Amino acid sequence: MAGLDRDDWQAIQALFDELVDLPPDTQTRRLTRSALAPDIITAVRGLLTASRGEGILDGTPPPLGTEAAPAAYTSLASGQDVGGFTIDRLIGRGGLGEVYLARRAGADFDQKVALKLLRVDAAERAESFARERRLLARLDHPGIARLIDAGVAPDGRPYIVMDYVDGQPIDAWCRSHAADLDTRLKLFRETCDAVAFAHANLVVHRDIKPSNILIDPAGKPRLVDFGIGKLLDDSAALPATTQAMLTPDYAAPEQLGGDEATVATDVYALGVVLYELVSGQSPWRTEKSSVPAMIRRVLYEDAALPSRAAANGGPVPAGKIGGDLDAIVMKAMRRTPTERYLSVSALSEDVARHQQFLPVHARDGSTRYMAGRFLRRYRWGVAATAAVLAALLVGAGGIAWQARATAIERDAALAEAKRSEAINRLLTVMLRDTAATDEGETATVKQMLDQTAEKLANSLDHSEESAVLVATLFNLYVNLEDNLGSYTLVSRALERGVGSDSAAATADLKVKKAAGAAAIDNTEEMPALLADAERVFATDPMRYRLQIVELKQAKAQYLRRTGKTQEAIELLVSTLPDAEAVWKENHRDLLSVYNNILVYMIETNQLDAMTPIIARAEAVIARSGDENSGSDLNIRQLKALRLIRLGKPAEAEPLLIALVAQRRATLGESAGLAVDLVQLSRAQMPLGKYAAARKALEEAYPMAADNLSPKALPTIIIGAALAEARAETGDVAGAQALIDQLQPLFDAMPPGLPAAVLGRARAILRLKQRRLAEARREVDDADAIFRKAGPSGIPYLQSVAALRKRIAAAG
Repeated sequence: MAGLDRDDWQAIQALFDELVDLPPDTQTRRLTRSALAPDIITAVRGLLTASRGEGILDGTPPPLGTEAAPAAYTSLASGQDVGGFTIDRLIGRGGLGEVYLARRAGADFDQKVALKLLRVDAAERAESFARERRLLARLDHPGIARLIDAGVAPDGRPYIVMDYVDGQPIDAWCRSHAADLDTRLKLFRETCDAVAFAHANLVVHRDIKPSNILIDPAGKPRLVDFGIGKLLDDSAALPATTQAMLTPDYAAPEQLGGDEATVATDVYALGVVLYELVSGQSPWRTEKSSVPAMIRRVLYEDAALPSRAAANGGPVPAGKIGGDLDAIVMKAMRRTPTERYLSVSALSEDVARHQQFLPVHARDGSTRYMAGRFLRRYRWGVAATAAVLAALLVGAGGIAWQARATAIERDAALAEAKRSEAINRLLTVMLRDTAATDEGETATVKQMLDQTAEKLANSLDHSEESAVLVATLFNLYVNLEDNLGSYTLVSRALERGVGSDSAAATADLKVKKAAGAAAIDNTEEMPALLADAERVFATDPMRYRLQIVELKQAKAQYLRRTGKTQEAIELLVSTLPDAEAVWKENHRDLLSVYNNILVYMIETNQLDAMTPIIARAEAVIARSGDENSGSDLNIRQLKALRLIRLGKPAEAEPLLIALVAQRRATLGESAGLAVDLVQLSRAQMPLGKYAAARKALEEAYPMAADNLSPKALPTIIIGAALAEARAETGDVAGAQALIDQLQPLFDAMPPGLPAAVLGRARAILRLKQRRLAEARREVDDADAIFRKAGPSGIPYLQSVAALRKRIAAAG
């Protein structure tokens, strides 16, 4: 099937759908008369053959261990003897052979076996049958159904005898036993161990699917059916594998495209199996999917994230899949074999790392993947959005990371030659140096950045140009949310005198160090750094007008972090005329100032004061034509949040629905979209639209984990909101499971609003569980924390009061 493109597969699908329900002779006549290309006709003919049960697709039912429907024809009768084994009954029939349950009795044993006999009408495939016997002879592993015997039946057909696995396919077993996530992952890793053993013995299975992974009575997986397996060192003897011999749900793109199967082929199939185990859904098959449609999707489309597939009632909560497991599954299923895990053992190890709460390698990504992700995050201002989310949801920590607003995109927009040159130089060095290392393409952007910073640190001099390079590196670290890295970088540069030839360059680095210090809660250093910089910039206020604006933004950070949020607001508002002047054509940075003011106002519950700032921001957006930009969407989000805080969720809901649609269409999955979904849920919950709110949060939670981190404060707060929504929709078990998962993360935080947010979720859960005394205690504790927080806690008090009334009414 090599050489067929997307359009060819559309033609194949159309012709297949037209012919599949017709009699075989009619199909043949129509194919003969068709004017389509010969390759398309050949593909359709093979798929039609498979659909009539004349290929291995017909052998999908469990091959060795579960009962088959009564067959219209069997070539062996019950009680017949074959090689000392007595036939009991037929248990499976595929494109190559028939599988019988048989027994061999002795003086002190009664052994059940699966006897596989070459079909009468498959004599030309005798070599394939013999190859399966040779493969099995290599494999002695507790997770693989072992070869017991082989021979030739009285009628001259070869047979092989294997362990009879009296069990269920792995997916059916998990359903019937209501297996939890850890059990599913344990079975999967044990299966990987068996496949890795086969690979170590140069055997590729090529047909891994749930029906070929049987769970025995002891709860152990057994890998079966090497009927189309191959030896990695015997490819010359291997007949071509056709589309009809494959199961398209699990076949890798290179198999469907006619390329050689490798270890990566089995890695892909295991990825699909893991997808189904955690989500309960096939990544490719739908109720109306034809085989050509599935093949076309495998070859040219990306599957939905398993967490997304699980959101519609999967066996595992979507929140437990989002992030690590999404990344692991999608890495295993990448279309290009070299971009998957290098081995089945590496895949299994990453699953184990996830279970042990260690960072998984799938989320490291290659240079290409991570660079693309980084640029997307930078372009959409995700870092700033993350800070906004923390402020909006809990009013604590990371309120406005203004240094992030000085990202590379602004430099490019201003077209400052020195900065552009610095960017070009940095990118060249990063890519060149990384290509020369052992990590090569597997290096992450963070690794590239660390390596480049280390090398440049030893070569930078005291010139202004060197200071610009450090400033550019600083911005990269900030956008990667490595606050300690950004702070350490600029601190070392100042210690070594980088940029000391220019007082202004040194002052600029000190402002950046102050911003970095704020990000790591090291506010003690900030006053001296800002005072030093201010003395330099004060010598020529007009020349350094832009630098002074940035300095005041850093000052506002300091004021907010030392509990003087109102002073921070006043400082930023007083800075607006200069900010509007120096950034007249740089709408992004100007909008970041408005955004930060609005966030501070949200934190202090100054809702009326937000109105003129929103109006000024909207005027800039209208003037610049930046509608639907990331900055515009953030301002619209704050506008909707203000309505929610004012007790007008019905007015906020349509604004947020439109915002979610626009953000999704413009930017796709991102932290920004996660924020929008959370705020949409905040509007829907007071309206009693719990199911809609839960749907939004089930999508937002894994999205935040993927774009920020599963342990990031915004992600954890979203998790608490999701627990509330699950409880409100009656999913008490799901709510409890998520709270149990989140509790250690909340416990690791300092006392404050986050604990109260989780306490409110627990109170709702206890209400639903009719544990009213506990619900009252949780509400009282949360209420005390919210009141102690001052303005930051005010928005929560109304919801706590309403919850207290519900508890009272319940008992």
